[in-house]
Amino acid sequence: MPSPPRALAAQVLIKCEKSRSYANLALDAALGRERLSAPDAALCAALVYGVSERRRTLDYQLDSLLQKPLSQLPAEVRAALRLGLYQLFFMERVPAHAAIYESVELAKAAQESRHLAPLVNAVLRRAQKRGLVLPEGDETQALSIRYSCPEWLVQLWRESYPGDYIQLLEHSFGPGDTTLRVNTTKIATQAFAERLDAQPVEGLPGALRLPPRRACDAKAGEGSISGLPGYAEGLFHVQDAAAQLCCQMLDPQPGELVLDLCAAPGGKSFTCAELMRNQGRVIALDLHAHRVKLIEQGAARLGLACIEAMRGDARQMDRLFRGKAQRVLCDVPCSGLGTIQKKPDIREKSAKELDKLPEMQYDILCGGLRCLAPGGTLVYATCTLNPAENEAVCERFLTQHPDFRAEYRTLMPHIDGTDGFFIARFYQ
Repeated sequence: MPSPPRALAAQVLIKCEKSRSYANLALDAALGRERLSAPDAALCAALVYGVSERRRTLDYQLDSLLQKPLSQLPAEVRAALRLGLYQLFFMERVPAHAAIYESVELAKAAQESRHLAPLVNAVLRRAQKRGLVLPEGDETQALSIRYSCPEWLVQLWRESYPGDYIQLLEHSFGPGDTTLRVNTTKIATQAFAERLDAQPVEGLPGALRLPPRRACDAKAGEGSISGLPGYAEGLFHVQDAAAQLCCQMLDPQPGELVLDLCAAPGGKSFTCAELMRNQGRVIALDLHAHRVKLIEQGAARLGLACIEAMRGDARQMDRLFRGKAQRVLCDVPCSGLGTIQKKPDIREKSAKELDKLPEMQYDILCGGLRCLAPGGTLVYATCTLNPAENEAVCERFLTQHPDFRAEYRTLMPHIDGTDGFFIARFYQ
């Protein structure tokens, strides 16, 4: 029988492939159901995220090692082969014999793939002998396979960020850092840093970076996050440094009315409320009722009473708040290309999925403007690295609203140590 973490990793990968489920959500659900030990949960998470983010590279190997197309094999065999290859080539601490044995056991465990266990064994042994094979050169197809990204994304970054695209591709692999935002309405940052053995983030008061061991544990599902010291007391929430910087640029003040127009799951609303010392009103808006519930639950855990979670369309909130808000944050839905390191599912997006985003993003930005009080601050933000969703939307806005000026900032993972992120602050 395969080991529990590998068996569960295979189940999650099969579910994601068959139903296009998000890896993080499928993994969290599986870990909550199975209750693995902390080390086993961490291994399971590493396997799920690792195979998901390296899938193009792994399938390139399999295409040359198999006599029939990979797609014609049962899902259980595909998962076993990918898990085996990933452990062979990208997990140095896993002995080769263990990687092969466990994958063969995975194939044996499923009735429909049991007869293909010898095939799994033979393919993985040939792969071990041959080693990892990658295409040469810097052509788009070669880079796509080497960095396991779709060709359209390689081309987009090559054209948009010619001096950075290789580093962006290199930094697209996990696990990356885990950053917390301290709930400064309850505890001082330094006091919590000492309690958690975490390091402050320079230039971001209230931000802490977890040490590597805790960061690894934190990626093994929501259960691991809730097990960190101070979680139950509401002393922190998880939030990338880029998102915290976005709130810093909004600069909300105690007593103000602040609108977070695309708020779920609520991280930026929480940080704004903390910067405001829990004084004033933060309207945290989302279109979907179940996501509004997430905001309410997070605010209750943190004890942030100034947050009012509300369901509504961000493009139409001027019917309630026209000209009333001192600060408006438009952290718009986007392609998420700046978070590819943490969300490997983004690698499976098609270029067409991006086409309709800029129009929606522009409409939300204009909706935010209608809610802004005279002299107020309007911030537009995305967690993507795509000029069509970033600078182009803002330039269109400035053309249509010439009385506004703007300052932009693009955050790069390899330069800033954050998610890829874009922030624009508009003012008159």
